[in-house]
Amino acid sequence: MDRYGYWNKILHVNLTERRTWIEEPGDVFFRRYGGGRGIIAHYLLKYVPKGADPLGPDNVLIFAPGVLTGAPVPGAGRHSVGAKSPLTGGFGESESGGFWGAELKRAGWDAIVVHGVSPAPVYVGINEGRVEIRDAAHLWGKITGDVQDAVLAEVGDPRARVATIGPAGENLVRFACIANELNEVAGRTGMGAVMGAKKLKAIAVRGKTAVKLADAKGLNAVAKWVSSTMDEKHRAFHEFGTGAAMQGKSLEGGMPTLNYRLGSFEHTAKVDAIAVRDQMRVKMEACYACSVRCKKVVHIEKKEELAREAQEKVHGGKGTVGFDPFGRYSVDPKYGGPEYESLAAMGVNLGLDDIIAIAKSNEMCNYLGMDTVSLGSTLAWAMEAFEKGVLTLADTGGVPIKFHDADGVITLVEMIAHRRGVGDLLAEGSQRAAKKLGRGSEAFLTTVKGMEMAMHDPRHMPVMRASYMMAPTGGDHMRQSGNRNGVRNQIALCHFLAYEDDQTLTILNAVTGWNATQDEVVTTAHRGLTLARLFNLREGFSRADDRLPARFSEPLPKHPGLTREQQDKIVTDYYVEYGWDPATGVPTPETIRKLEIEQDAALAV
Repeated sequence: MDRYGYWNKILHVNLTERRTWIEEPGDVFFRRYGGGRGIIAHYLLKYVPKGADPLGPDNVLIFAPGVLTGAPVPGAGRHSVGAKSPLTGGFGESESGGFWGAELKRAGWDAIVVHGVSPAPVYVGINEGRVEIRDAAHLWGKITGDVQDAVLAEVGDPRARVATIGPAGENLVRFACIANELNEVAGRTGMGAVMGAKKLKAIAVRGKTAVKLADAKGLNAVAKWVSSTMDEKHRAFHEFGTGAAMQGKSLEGGMPTLNYRLGSFEHTAKVDAIAVRDQMRVKMEACYACSVRCKKVVHIEKKEELAREAQEKVHGGKGTVGFDPFGRYSVDPKYGGPEYESLAAMGVNLGLDDIIAIAKSNEMCNYLGMDTVSLGSTLAWAMEAFEKGVLTLADTGGVPIKFHDADGVITLVEMIAHRRGVGDLLAEGSQRAAKKLGRGSEAFLTTVKGMEMAMHDPRHMPVMRASYMMAPTGGDHMRQSGNRNGVRNQIALCHFLAYEDDQTLTILNAVTGWNATQDEVVTTAHRGLTLARLFNLREGFSRADDRLPARFSEPLPKHPGLTREQQDKIVTDYYVEYGWDPATGVPTPETIRKLEIEQDAALAV
C-alpha cells in the first residue's frame, strides 16, 4: 500500500553496543500515536524501567517528528525530543522548530530511539539510509557553533542539519537543551543533559527524499492561504517574533517581575521585541517551508565604529547592527536572537533593563546549551533568596547574586554551564537547589512538578492555569493540556500558526490521506496526554503534584492570588474531561480501552 506522511521506519541506536537497527511498527502505530508525545510516551513506557536514573544507561532518548514534519506547508518544521527528565524525574519532552526534524523525515526516518551509554564521546551521522556512529572526542567541550562547523566539514555536506549539545549538556546541567541550527532548541525538561549522559554530542542528518503527500494540491492551497493572509493573521509574528506585547502585559499587571512578585516593570520598553528590532536586529528567519519568518536574528559589535562597518554589510545597511558602547559584549548573529521567554526570563524577571546583556545571555545559552526559562527562573529564585539573606556569600563562594545586576548574570551563566562554584548548585535547577539549601527557600520557587514555569503569570492569564498544573512535563506554558495544542504536538504542527481546527484537519488529511475526523484527532491528543500521565503515575507523581507553587496564592498588585479551591476545581474538571478518576487522576479502564492503549498501560504498573 502507499504510505503518505511517514515511512514506517524508526531508527534504534544502541550506544553501548555501537549497534543500530530498524523497527517497522506498521500503519496502525502511526495513526494511533501520530508522533511527538505519543511516540515518546510509548517508548518510555516500553523501554525505561520504573525508577530508572534519568542520567543512567536505562533511560532512552527519543527524537520524534510527527506525520506532518517535512511536509511543504508552513508550520510543519517541528519535532519533539523526549526522555525521562533529569529535571523532574517524570515525563520529559521538548519541542523544536527549524529544519532538523524535516531533514530527518527527508532522510527516510520517522523517529530515532537512542539506547544505552557510549563509553566515549560520539556523534551519529545519518545520510539517507546510511547511519554511522562516529568518534567525537575532539568535539567534547566545544560550544555548539564550533561543533556544527566541525561536523559539517567531516560529513562533507554543508546542507546537512546538526542537533548538538554544548558544555552544559556535557556537564549534566539538569536544564540543558539540545540546539539545532544553533538557534532552534529543544529547550525544556533537560534533554541536553540526557544526551550528555549518553556521551552523544550531536546527530547530523542529510535527507534528499521529499515526504510523500496524499493531496499535494490541497496542501498547496493551505500554504498559499498563509502567505496571502500574512497581514491579517501573522503580521505581528512576522514583524517582531514574540515579545512585542510586553508593554501591554506590564500595564495589565501580568509581567513576571523580580521572581513573580510584581506584575509590572517600569523599563519594559527597553527590553521588548520592539527595542530589539530598533537596536540590534538584522533580519528575521523562518523554519522549514514557513512563510511567516518569525525568528529574530541579532548582531552586536563591541564598538560603534565596528557596528557601522557591519551595518554596511547587512542588506545594504537596512538591518540594524547593535553596538555596545562600553565594549563589554558582542553577539554573533548565527545564534539567532531572544524571543519573549528569554527577554522575560533573563531580563524583566531579573530586574534587568540592559537589552545588550540580555541578548548576550541568550546567545550564551544557545552556544552553551541551556534552557533560558529554567535558567532565568533559577536565577530569580537565587536572587530572592540572596536578597532575603537565605542564600549568603558563604554559600555562593563570595559571588553576589542580585536583581538588577546584568554583568553578574553573564558571569553566572558561564558558571552554571560549567558547574563552577555556586554554579554547581544552580545547575541542579531551582527545586533541587532549594531542597539542598533549605532555610525556607522553597517559598520562593516557581516550579510545577519540578520544572520552572514559563513567563506567563496564571494570576493574570486564566488560560495558563490548567496548562501549568496539568502539563505532564510540569510548568509548560504551551497549553498542550488543551485539544488544539495537544493535537499539534503529536502531528508536529507549529502552535503559532493561526490555523483553525478544520484547517489543521485539512492539512493532516492532505498529507496522510487518512480522512481523519475531528473526533479522531482529539482522541489522538487525549491518547498522548493519557500515556504521559501513566508514565508520571508510575514514577510516583500524584494529584498532589498538580498544583501551582505557593507564590501564586499570593496576590499581585492588580490580580488576586489563586486559592487551593480554585486550583482543585480546575484539576478535577480536567480529570473528568480526559476520563481519569476525578479524585486521583488515574485513567479509568474504560478510557484506556477507548484510547486503545491497553498494552502501554500494562507497562505502567
